[in-house]
Amino acid sequence: MKQPELGQRIAELRKEKGLTQEELVDLCNISVRTIQRIETGEVTPRTYTVKTILSALGHDLKDIRKEEPSTWNKKGILRLGWIFGIVYLLLGFLEGPMDFMRISEDLSGTSNYFFFPVDGYSQTFYLIIKVLVLVAFIFFLRGFVALGTIIENSLLKISALLLIALMIFTIAHDITSLFWNPVDPLFIAMGISVAFGVLGIIFGISLIRLRKTLGPIWLFAGLLEIAAGLFFLFVNPLGLPIQMLAGLLQVIILYKAISPRQRPAAQLA
Repeated sequence: MKQPELGQRIAELRKEKGLTQEELVDLCNISVRTIQRIETGEVTPRTYTVKTILSALGHDLKDIRKEEPSTWNKKGILRLGWIFGIVYLLLGFLEGPMDFMRISEDLSGTSNYFFFPVDGYSQTFYLIIKVLVLVAFIFFLRGFVALGTIIENSLLKISALLLIALMIFTIAHDITSLFWNPVDPLFIAMGISVAFGVLGIIFGISLIRLRKTLGPIWLFAGLLEIAAGLFFLFVNPLGLPIQMLAGLLQVIILYKAISPRQRPAAQLA
């Protein structure tokens, strides 16, 4: 394991033991300045130094090395999360107007040929956008599933998984309803809106719960998510722009989570 991940892991193990840096010095006979520089990632320690520190913490270097693939895997998911989060937000500027025109068509009984003409080419474009939105959303929310695992927040992890499942159902319905729609589409749309509202509120609460340990951006993102959820709950289209703003903050959260200066797991230890 390389720096800064090695230093972060040593800091986590020390805090799990309830030790200060000075108390760790007494156990391993290594200067406090050296431990500070290792934990902050300023230096790459020799193998002997790492073994000595880990031994004092009751761990073995081999065990730490086994953790490395899992750590890198989660960081890779977080990195993909914020990248696909941006893609998802951008696709929303295409998906939103098309969905709005479909709902307007259902209400009026007439087609809007500019936004959604009923020919093969427009339907193909619509299907492509829907599939891209689904893929981007899944990778985006997978970032929060991974983050929930890292920081041991079950509510964040479960709510993100439920939102992924709901989005899969929603996109599947949007696509199949082009060709087969036995149920009143407005009834389905209202049900989906309420479901997104409830899960959005739960997801927002899971973000707010971490405001004291991981910073105020979690509070702002959570409050916006709850506000969007309340609008969706009452089938109000104002929920969409609020959710887009909340999504932007969530992208920032995932981006900051992979920064060497951000150590969510260590902060919660």
